[in-house]
Amino acid sequence: MVECVVVRPCFDDASSFSFEWCEEVIGWLKEKNVSLVDLAKENATRGKVEATVQNENPKLIIFYNHGTDKGLVEQDGKGYVIDKENDHLLAGREIYTLACEWGADGGVDAWKKGAVAVWCYVEVFTFSTEALDEFQAFANAGIKYKLEGHSWEECLRLAKELADRLCQRLVDAGKYIASILLKQDAEALRCYTQNSPPEESKCIFRNVALKLFGYKVGWKISRHHALAFLTFWCGWGLAIHDFFAECSNPLRFPPHGFFYGIALITLSFFLATYDYVKWLRQ
Repeated sequence: MVECVVVRPCFDDASSFSFEWCEEVIGWLKEKNVSLVDLAKENATRGKVEATVQNENPKLIIFYNHGTDKGLVEQDGKGYVIDKENDHLLAGREIYTLACEWGADGGVDAWKKGAVAVWCYVEVFTFSTEALDEFQAFANAGIKYKLEGHSWEECLRLAKELADRLCQRLVDAGKYIASILLKQDAEALRCYTQNSPPEESKCIFRNVALKLFGYKVGWKISRHHALAFLTFWCGWGLAIHDFFAECSNPLRFPPHGFFYGIALITLSFFLATYDYVKWLRQ
């Protein structure tokens, strides 16, 4: 059993930089006597990541490489080491990533499935070769602060404050483009925890729930729960409408709307019961 699994593919120019940046992180982990498995290059595959996580049961997973909103890219870029099909493996763990866009959807899904903390980016992570030290310092800042004993929420705040200082340094050095890119990276950085849930969703209805009930409650409302609520009130609406239609025209038969309403109310009951039983079994 190890405390940390590091995953760092390397197969193109961009990933060669993140691969090297991760060396600094591994050095910090070793200084803190954190036991780890380093899945680098040809070992950074879906099968090996899944087997290592299941066998070693790490508390922390670190990933440095390409990503999309769907998943974290494996060696050679042909698939994902983590996506929605296997991100249940992250339940009860912390995951720190340097990967484009994963936080926009995949990272949210991992958090919903029980990941303790998800450090991620909701947009493309961009950098400039004229300021590699500054981008490395920002990319590695979160895990550095965590190893110093800060909470994940504090790590996010400190990382963004560091980004502000680095951006000013780049401006002072006349590296304006690099400063803009680093600022964009800082704005795209997220850390999802129990105390700091995601604030946006790709689902319109989920966003409505987040606005109405707040982030903590809004994310707990399941699709079954929302559908049960909707069918319940639609059922009552149809039943009441048909009741008044019958009162105004008592000879009309059969009362179709009433039957449909009762059917929807019954369906909502079973949906709500299913959701409740599922919650009890967790």
